[in-house]
Amino acid sequence: MAFWRTEDPVLSEPNEHGRRRVVKGGMFEHQRRWWSLTNFIRLMVGGYGSGKSVSLCKWSIAAALHNAPSWGAIVSPSFPQARRTIIPQIEGLLAGKAALRPDLTYRHNKGEHSFTISVEARPPATLLYLSGDNPDSLKGPNLGTAAIDEPFIQERAVFDQMMARCRDPRAKILAIALGGTPEQLNWGYDICEGEDKGKYDIGVVSASTEENKSLPPEYVERLLKSYDEKTADAYVRGKFVNLTAGRVYYAFDRARNVRVIPQKEAERGITEFVGMDFNVNPMAFVVGWHAGMQVHITHEYELPNSDTEYACSMIREKHPNVRMCFPDPTGRRRQTNAPGGMSDFKWIGRAGLVVMAPIEPWTRRDSFNSVNKKLSEGKLTIDPSCRKLLHYVQNYAHETMSKQESMSHLLDAMRYPVTYLFPVHRPASLVTQMVGA
Repeated sequence: MAFWRTEDPVLSEPNEHGRRRVVKGGMFEHQRRWWSLTNFIRLMVGGYGSGKSVSLCKWSIAAALHNAPSWGAIVSPSFPQARRTIIPQIEGLLAGKAALRPDLTYRHNKGEHSFTISVEARPPATLLYLSGDNPDSLKGPNLGTAAIDEPFIQERAVFDQMMARCRDPRAKILAIALGGTPEQLNWGYDICEGEDKGKYDIGVVSASTEENKSLPPEYVERLLKSYDEKTADAYVRGKFVNLTAGRVYYAFDRARNVRVIPQKEAERGITEFVGMDFNVNPMAFVVGWHAGMQVHITHEYELPNSDTEYACSMIREKHPNVRMCFPDPTGRRRQTNAPGGMSDFKWIGRAGLVVMAPIEPWTRRDSFNSVNKKLSEGKLTIDPSCRKLLHYVQNYAHETMSKQESMSHLLDAMRYPVTYLFPVHRPASLVTQMVGA
């Protein structure tokens, strides 16, 4: 497996923006620790940009060459995600290595979802890239090694299938590599620290985003600004944190987030708004204002057996200064609570309100993170007169969501403006070109 450099990467001098690039490949200390594991299962759990994917790709290439003609495989959550992350990473690594080694050639067979890698005097190696969106599709030929990218957003059945496939008697090593961000305390936590700990031969290396010295200096800062401490532990520091159990809005604190704030005491530049969830029973919306980094909810409304037209007329009557509406992004479509066959957004526009909504809805996870970040900062506050909203925000829980649907509408009306105004920073996939790796 001695195919890649293991010394620290060589980085360029900082440019005028303070950014550096990798000019000669290698491994940072946390990557070396992971590379040296000898367990059957080798896990790197780390924050965004900590170098998990490049390590998985390097390992998969080296293992495929070491085991040839036994095949190796690497599994992404889906083929679209593989095209954004794993495939360009593998191509970049192989191109960089081929530039230094004339005896190395490779071919990407897109139809077969595979790379064939040849090094003079070695049998050709085959590395498959697979999708975990249908675990049953992973059944097939024997493998020597398998890697799973972002395993903890995939079903445990993916892990089980790859465990069963790593059995080729021709392989010099049989092993599974995992690299992912700890999204939740699911099966990944179980095998590492939970009830299944000890049942597997597993080695674990934790990695923080900050350990990747090739990242732009502002990258970690942006992440930390986007998340509250609990979320940052998972997405930056690479710790297993329970983000999908207990209270959804765990950062809420009555002493910090319940306040009476007259508008005259707020920062200058106040903009009044309405956040609206489309539903028939109840039709829910909140009214508030934002100024600078502060969002304050002043009124709550739950209208039984209502529709968007009536809600808009009430807003115009009771809150004539409101100009901006942050609705459910799905309101572009016709809805059962939008009368006359018009979309909810058209009714909002007819009422003289400006629709503020993304083209595609946010994921609930990202939206919850946005709200928890503002709550933790004390920059999302709720007037004590909003009794239903305060009750809901303190009691809405992941485990009982299906039984608490009546709470979700008013809470959604609150989270739409917060998420639109202060979205979490979800970094684009990082593909590092490792020159001479």
